[in-house]
Amino acid sequence: MMAEAESTVSELAEANKVRVLESNVLHASDVIYWLNGASAENEAAMQRVPYPLQVRFTEKPRNVNVLHGNGRMALWRNPEQAIIAGRATEAQRSRPSMPAFTVAGEVRDPFGRFNPGLFSVTLGAGNGVAVLLYPSLLGTGTVSAGVLQGSLQFAGSGLPVAWALLELQVALTGSETLIFRAQADAHGDFRMALRRLPPLPESITAYGGSLRVHADVHTSSSAVPDISGFVAMNLESSTSAGDFQAELNVEIHPGESIRIGSFNKKHLSIQTA
Repeated sequence: MMAEAESTVSELAEANKVRVLESNVLHASDVIYWLNGASAENEAAMQRVPYPLQVRFTEKPRNVNVLHGNGRMALWRNPEQAIIAGRATEAQRSRPSMPAFTVAGEVRDPFGRFNPGLFSVTLGAGNGVAVLLYPSLLGTGTVSAGVLQGSLQFAGSGLPVAWALLELQVALTGSETLIFRAQADAHGDFRMALRRLPPLPESITAYGGSLRVHADVHTSSSAVPDISGFVAMNLESSTSAGDFQAELNVEIHPGESIRIGSFNKKHLSIQTA
């Protein structure tokens, strides 16, 4: 019995010897990360969108391949020499420098949890590139820490401010501040989650906030927005009609749903700065 066992082990060892005839070496050119622009103040801390998105390219080199994943999209060019005879050396496995290339298109969440967006990025350095997307009204949901919500319209025309970007800076105790962001939908409606807002200290009754808006008067509600061209707008005061300023002061109460509007209006009126 012992001899038979030794013979079997010897045969398996011989069978497990592998001769590498060729190596297939592929290197990713770069990765696009789809980030939730409302999840953190700084890009480095933002969360990836946790599910696959639909991407339609309007510009992409023909020899660039794509692999979609949750919160990211890897891209690579067809290599000039993908197959290497024998076992690849360490140098052959190392990522070479690659020429830069541009990809552009539109990205959508098929379930509507994020607003759609356009993107145009230069790739090839291999460092990864971030594209920010913002939750829709559906994707924001109910937030126990509180929300800031409302509807944006252009002064004069009364047209909705489609796809506008909103930024709220909240002054905490001392010199500390927090920044929250949101994006309006095609109808100018917005809902900003205040998830990172701490409870009020005993010494104060509300936090002071400053709201800013970026938009484009030419953006269509029916088109996917290009937020890279948005500019700062002026907001009408909530206490004085016709008083437009770069920022709107807002009282923030943690845990409350706060709806804001201009003086004697159910919406927030804005105009070009």
